[in-house]
Amino acid sequence: MEFTDKKDLPRRLAKFSNLPSVPQIILKIKQVADDPKATAADLANCILSDHQLTSRILRMANSVHYGEFSGKITTVTHAIVLMGFRAVHNIAVSMAVYEIVNKMARGSKFDATGFWTRSLACGIISKFFAYKLKLTTLQETAFIAGFMHDIGQPIMASVFPEKYAPICQMNGSDKEMIEAERAVIGIDHMGVGEIIAEQWNLPPGLVKPIAEHHRLNRKIDEKSPQILTDLVYLSDQLYPFVMGGNSSSDAYHAVVEQAKLLTGVDDDVLVELLGDCRTQVTEIAQDLEIDIQGEIEKCAEHEGDISVLHQQLNNKEVQLAFLQNATTALMEAKSNEEIQQVICEAVFRGLQMGRVILFEYNRKWDTYSGQVGFGVESQQQVKSLSFSSRTGLFKNLHTSGNPISIVSHDSEVYSDLVAPGEFDDLQVDAFAVIPLKVLDEVRYAIFVDATCRTNAIDDETMRSIVSLANQGAMSLERNIFKSRSIGG
Repeated sequence: MEFTDKKDLPRRLAKFSNLPSVPQIILKIKQVADDPKATAADLANCILSDHQLTSRILRMANSVHYGEFSGKITTVTHAIVLMGFRAVHNIAVSMAVYEIVNKMARGSKFDATGFWTRSLACGIISKFFAYKLKLTTLQETAFIAGFMHDIGQPIMASVFPEKYAPICQMNGSDKEMIEAERAVIGIDHMGVGEIIAEQWNLPPGLVKPIAEHHRLNRKIDEKSPQILTDLVYLSDQLYPFVMGGNSSSDAYHAVVEQAKLLTGVDDDVLVELLGDCRTQVTEIAQDLEIDIQGEIEKCAEHEGDISVLHQQLNNKEVQLAFLQNATTALMEAKSNEEIQQVICEAVFRGLQMGRVILFEYNRKWDTYSGQVGFGVESQQQVKSLSFSSRTGLFKNLHTSGNPISIVSHDSEVYSDLVAPGEFDDLQVDAFAVIPLKVLDEVRYAIFVDATCRTNAIDDETMRSIVSLANQGAMSLERNIFKSRSIGG
């Protein structure tokens, strides 16, 4: 076997102590969160310095993972007030690390999708255990510990791409993988994770589970000094069964028995874990744009398990829940900005669109300009998009006040609706634009396309978007009347 010079290892890993942008944000967020004099606005301003991180945090805060707040949080400040400094801090760190690993994985053979599916599931399972064990102060830390437990793997894949690639392809046990890492690289992913966690100045409560989550040299019933280590270990062992594996197998029952020994939970809790955590993984994976289907198929040992997950992934009840939450959030929204955010997020997350961009009409310039975007590309494009209301698509929308659905990039068919170049500016073949009429004037327009840009928006989805737009318009009108009343 090939060995890496251990003296060279710290030097090669050292470059990760000063990763650009996001690690510095992690340190800033930690500094603000630990300051007893800091306000919600201080933490919000720190997070808002990174637009993509802000978007991730809002998605996560509105996910089923935080059920009582799901669909109700429209700003970072709102999230901090409702959820608390520590919860938002931990989400911010998790999402920042998520962005780091995605950047490192680009162009490599490392399976980032599989890695994040497992990380997300382990975070959710760890938090579930902490909740059931009434470890109130550890629930958020349990999530981030599970989410980050294997952080050493993508870093090793990035620092040692040629040496680590064969290890990534191994299908052996955890022990065999660790032995291969030590033989080929000179250190295992737990050791690398520990180094990185310390360099990033993460609290000791997170470093230990990262460094010891495989419980090497411990007996089956021997508890670790820190309970989070055992929770992360169990989440790692239960992951394949949560994702659709055979929960009647001997392997599953062996994990269940160990879970009882290490935590004291009963069978009912573990049955509940399979259903609740699976639903949360599916939901939050959609929010983070992680395609978990491949991982489901890897973990599932029977077609029946796969079909159940298919049903969950396509469950219309999820969409209905988002729309209901959006209705409540629109009624409670106090500003036009909150209303815009609620509408766009409900369309993007609840109806699972590719891009969602809200345009606002500027009467002075007679244009519709992008204001709010959901979806990574939407956020990048939103401020650069502006269309005249005197020609083409937005002229038709502005004068008719009716939704417009384009099912194909056919300039001849849609020559009366779409101006030359608008397809190219929007970078799409099929899409829909829905007006928001406020006091009988089209003041906003919602652009949406499918995740596959050649697919048209179906009639049922269009009806749902129009319904949301109408509710949003009513909320915007309510704000106008309120301001007039106060002004009068």
